[in-house]
Amino acid sequence: MSEERNFPKEPEPRRRVPAGQALAVVLVALVVGSLLNADRMAHTAETQPFGWQRTWAMRLTAPIKSVSDATGLNLPRKVVSDAAGTTDGPPPEDTRTVVTAPPIAESATTTTIAPLKVRIPTAADPLRIHIAGDSLMIPVGPAILARFDGDPVTLTEGYKAATGLARPDVLNWPAKLRTDMAANDPDVVVLGFGGNDAQPMEGPDGPLQSGTPEWGAEYQRRVAQVLDAVEKEGRTLYWMSLPITTAGNIEKARPYMRKAITTEIAARPWAHYVDTSKILTPNGSFTAYLPDGSGQVKVREDDGVHLTTAGATRAVVPVCDDLAEERKLA
Repeated sequence: MSEERNFPKEPEPRRRVPAGQALAVVLVALVVGSLLNADRMAHTAETQPFGWQRTWAMRLTAPIKSVSDATGLNLPRKVVSDAAGTTDGPPPEDTRTVVTAPPIAESATTTTIAPLKVRIPTAADPLRIHIAGDSLMIPVGPAILARFDGDPVTLTEGYKAATGLARPDVLNWPAKLRTDMAANDPDVVVLGFGGNDAQPMEGPDGPLQSGTPEWGAEYQRRVAQVLDAVEKEGRTLYWMSLPITTAGNIEKARPYMRKAITTEIAARPWAHYVDTSKILTPNGSFTAYLPDGSGQVKVREDDGVHLTTAGATRAVVPVCDDLAEERKLA
């Protein structure tokens, strides 16, 4: 008697997608993805360093963005970005009409007299300090708070790493400061820029090479925009200079940045210029260590640009001393 056996059915062969069809699907997905994300692609292209790569990136993304705008395919991303608060900042502002201060004599002081009418803080209404600038300002806020521990002082921080005044297409600092001033209404603003500014800038008539008189004139216009964005009766500002670094490109641009900043601050009686190089490089050359009561303390990070906590603690001494006198703090 024969025995029946049940064998599993042979699996049906998978239907293979033709290579041409698969390629078409991939291409369609890439095109749709590009159109959906056209705004971010265009912004990324615009914020590239000046050069042929940026030029070609902008040429490639411009038509994609035009189609995306026309079809409305970029609207979903805009809605999500608005809800998440990650929208790109406002575009750069034209500096051609900015009125800059005249040059100052070499012997003139760059730290001006504090305004007569300033608010004296109380426990019920503490002094409001706002910190702004690039990544060099990150340790500054905690250093100021540590100095005024026990005093009626509150702090808001609006620094942004990898930004500065050279690339308003990356971050429009005057616009950001106006927003921050309206939101926080600080009595005092402590800010600093320069770590990312030693690069070409787009001037009214085209690109300007870093470390040239034309570059310095444009930088001064941008400094004026920043100061105008902060100005308010009873508010004081402390602009902390970029300390001496080991970066050759920064050192080449330093004299132009310093002249631009000190010239504009000298024309504003509510603003102070804090020369951190005198504090952190007292011998006029870069040093990573300075003496303290127990030996040597590291004041600069290994990159030769940023401050350590100890460096920031020293750098804010002039700011805190002035504030203690100006605002009647301990």
